[in-house]
Amino acid sequence: MGKKSKTVSRKRPLSEWNKFVMKVKMENPEKKFGDVLKMAGKMKRQGVKMGEYINRKTMNAVKKVTNSAKYVMKKVGKTGKKVAKKTKRKTKKNKTSKRR
Repeated sequence: MGKKSKTVSRKRPLSEWNKFVMKVKMENPEKKFGDVLKMAGKMKRQGVKMGEYINRKTMNAVKKVTNSAKYVMKKVGKTGKKVAKKTKRKTKKNKTSKRR
């Protein structure tokens, strides 16, 4: 009886096309995958470079996070506590009857 050797399966890294299609799918979750493939193919034919497209979207997301962090840091007081946004609440006015 021979000993079975375990084979190690390694996942192959995703191609630029697969990353591009995944990005388009994330931006259009309501569309069917077939429609997403058609959109991605059309974008590729129009000259959208997949790597640049993904990098641009990633950089936009990083900018948003950075700007949000800066905004929060401005709101932090010297005490180090986060200042909560003041929300307008409807206050119930006490109605007093006029005395005669």
